[in-house]
Parts: sequence; C-alpha cells; structure tokens
Amino acid sequence: MNDIRINNPHLKRPEEVRNCPKCGARLLSEVCQFCGTYIGEVATGDLTPEYPLVECKNGKLGFWNIGFPFMFGGIFLGVSLPMLIIFLATGFAPWYIILFFIPFILIGVISIIVGIRAYFRHLSVKKNGVVRTGVVYGYMDDTVAYNNVNAQKIKILLDTSEGKKFILLPLGTTTKPYEVNSEVQVMLMGNSAMILDKEIKW
Repeated sequence: MNDIRINNPHLKRPEEVRNCPKCGARLLSEVCQFCGTYIGEVATGDLTPEYPLVECKNGKLGFWNIGFPFMFGGIFLGVSLPMLIIFLATGFAPWYIILFFIPFILIGVISIIVGIRAYFRHLSVKKNGVVRTGVVYGYMDDTVAYNNVNAQKIKILLDTSEGKKFILLPLGTTTKPYEVNSEVQVMLMGNSAMILDKEIKW
C-alpha cells in the first residue's frame, strides 16, 4: 500500500508511523501497547495485530443485511414467478421462456435465503452470545461499497475467556459511528458478533 487512507490525513508512509511518538515502541495496533498512546495517523489495515484477529459476521439486524435482501428477492420473485405461472397455465411455455425466467427466480430465492440467514444469525447471537466489554481501536474499508463508498469494518479489542482478541466486524454502513478509544458492549458468539451499546455519533 503506497499510502495510508484510514486515520491518516497527512498520507504518511507506513514506515513513518511504525513507532510510538511518545515512548518509541514499535506499533502493533492503533494504541501503543506499552504507554497507551493513541496513534491517529496509523492505518488499521497496515498493522500486524498484537493479539489474535478474528473476522466476525455482524449479528445485528439492519437494512443492508436483512431489509435489502428481502426487498430485492421479493421484487424478483414477485414479478418473475407469477409471469412464469401465467405462461405455464396458458399452455404457452416453450423452453426459452422457462429458461428466461430461471435466473430471475434464482436471484430472488438466493436473496431471500441471505436475509433468512442474517435473521437466524441475529437470533443465535441474541440467545447464545456472551456480552464482552471492548475498546474501539480503529476502522478499515470493507470490500462492500454503497453508492461507490466503501462500507466500514470496526476493529475492537475484547477480553475473552481465551484472552485478549481483536475482532473485525463489518458495520454495514459507510459511517464510523463509534469513537476510537471508547468502550462498547459486544455480544459475541463464535465468529458472529453485534455491538449492543448506543452509537455515539453519526
């Protein structure tokens, strides 16, 4: 990576922000592991974590993980399936007509399945998850983009029964709603998690 895009308004090179400006220690995260100084110009994506890093799926319900798939799938199924049924009922259903509707039906079914999986993930985390207190360390771009703007993943340090761990949680939004260095309550179950506390800013 030639420049640092996240938390680095001056676009310093990675090697220029590898040491803590206060104690000089080599940086392993956005917060110095020795003196606790927050380094606001180091990119989350450029760091080697000082603790294990777990990629999590978001267990929180939102428009993009449940509303949009159901809406998208409903539109495709609601239009293509009745039309195919009408063609079949009238006896005018050559192979190319059926073949034309199959992709639309499959897209609708897959979208509905995605929404259902997100819903059951939420129920599982809510029922079986364990609440942990975490500290927000930073953000990085997700591979998903909304209106050509990358969604954000949040990096949180948690105290777990297996020791300290970082989790990287997709937020499903392009904003950074939680202040860096703030505490958040996270409900964690396996590789699924959701933030429980009230968002600080939009």
